Amino acid sequence: MPSRQDELHSYQYSVQRVVAALVSHDPDPHRSPLRRAGVTALIGLLVAALAVGGFAAYGLFNGHTMAKATDATSVLVEKKTGARYVYLPADGRLHPVLNYTSGLLLATGNPPQLKTVPADELAKVPLGAPLGIPNAPDALPASGDLITGAWSVCTDTSGGRPRSTLLIGTAPAGGTAPTAGLLVRDTAGRTHLVHGGKRFLIPAARVDAVQRALGWYGTRPWQVSAAWVDAVPAGPDLDAPVIPNFRRASTAVTGRRVGQVLTADGKTFALVLSDGIVPLTVMQARLLAAVYNLSAPVTVGAEFLELPESRTGTSRFADGLPAGVPTLAEAPKSACIAATGDTLRVNSTYPAGSAPGTGARVDLVHIARGKGALVEAAGSPDAPAGSGTVSLVTDAGRFYPLASRELLGRLGYSSARPVRVPAQFIAYLPAGPALDPVRAAKS
Repeated sequence: MPSRQDELHSYQYSVQRVVAALVSHDPDPHRSPLRRAGVTALIGLLVAALAVGGFAAYGLFNGHTMAKATDATSVLVEKKTGARYVYLPADGRLHPVLNYTSGLLLATGNPPQLKTVPADELAKVPLGAPLGIPNAPDALPASGDLITGAWSVCTDTSGGRPRSTLLIGTAPAGGTAPTAGLLVRDTAGRTHLVHGGKRFLIPAARVDAVQRALGWYGTRPWQVSAAWVDAVPAGPDLDAPVIPNFRRASTAVTGRRVGQVLTADGKTFALVLSDGIVPLTVMQARLLAAVYNLSAPVTVGAEFLELPESRTGTSRFADGLPAGVPTLAEAPKSACIAATGDTLRVNSTYPAGSAPGTGARVDLVHIARGKGALVEAAGSPDAPAGSGTVSLVTDAGRFYPLASRELLGRLGYSSARPVRVPAQFIAYLPAGPALDPVRAAKS
């Protein structure tokens, strides 16, 4: 006679067959149909847990988290429309902000976070007047996207006319340092000799005379952009000085007149002044001949050694002119000068830029998309670090001065160090409004 346990097993077996027939249409399957459902349910639970964890991590690292409508430390974003607000405890109101940067300047966090708030929560707080700085950037480069590379300005005539390109954080590739001089004329009509990493302006009224005197007559200056010329470190003008008592008899050099050029052997030259002679370089002697329409230097032979030296002891020429007359190179395809002023290269290649906004002093600007630069304007190479205005340069090719360095943390750049860039290079870009919390608080 069957036991109660046998009867229970028989009953369970019968129920199992009925369930199998209902689920899989087979009363005697090889594997229980409920086993597959259990595995599926377990996998579903794991996927759900991973999804919840993923959303939590996204909210944590993105900073775009839920917040109260009265959180003064954050820029608040309305969940459905994306409208941005800041809460000001001073008046207990929510204020719409014109742009993201204005929100960062008004919120009290360091840096403020971007937090989402449902519309019904925002509706519980009184609404204030819109605040912000018109035309401040609506997107800022992340701290890790700030460019620290060198700046350069280049010139070329590939478009049929001289054009300038400002490179931010990208160095020109290839090219060579010029071994001869470049005679250039910029878009402002100025003529310069570029030699030895410096530029020497030829006065407009004396361009023809100087070219003749230096043996460059008939050489057509290479057409360049004014922005590129201005970036080349300036030397003295390629001109002769004013000579007092010109053509009067010298009281110290018998038989000679002030302004005469003497030579011992055609290689060593001197200028006669009232109280003696001063040495001249070949370049200086030729400039004097061009400016004062002098005859050829007078060869005095051994007498040269006995001529009295001027009591002034120095030439009246400005220091820094080339000693000799440089040969001129053929016009290159392009030329680039680094912001440091110590690297001039010709025939380099560089990326094409984009046309900047109104107010730019260059034709094109290249800065990588999504990047930016935090820069300190250096008025001169000797200016102490930390003395210049700090500005933020965006990938739109515009710079925005900061009201103070204390705002770096507010904008998310507390660990960033501004790169020193000559103020002249920053001024090539169009200026945006100053980023100032006081200005941002105005409606």
